Amino acid sequence: MNMSRSIKSLLLSIACLCAIACGTKKHTVDSTKAVQQQEAGAGYSTGRITTNFAGDGCAILIKLDGVGNTYLLPIALEEKFKKNGLQLRFKYRPSKASSGDCLKGQPAILEEISVVPIERMRPRAQEQ
Repeated sequence: MNMSRSIKSLLLSIACLCAIACGTKKHTVDSTKAVQQQEAGAGYSTGRITTNFAGDGCAILIKLDGVGNTYLLPIALEEKFKKNGLQLRFKYRPSKASSGDCLKGQPAILEEISVVPIERMRPRAQEQ
């Protein structure tokens, strides 16, 4: 009798966990602003590398420029691009790859990646 109760409790717990996991929403990059940005840039987007969500299971994310609070989880990004704050220009396409524990970013495959040069601030000549 006790074993039957234990099995029922276990099955109920598993069912609850499955229901919670299935109800979790993920952010997608199919927003109108993201599409408009790509169209305006001849298929290219820009974004900045961030490690701010490493504690949430997202070691590296890219915050898309001009698209509000939209993040990409880059799949197989080269090490040379994994620097916090680095500004990149790239083409991307959504991926169905697993995002693991990261719920903040949409998995994406990046192509034709380049670093956006930092514009150096030059002091203006003083007017006389």
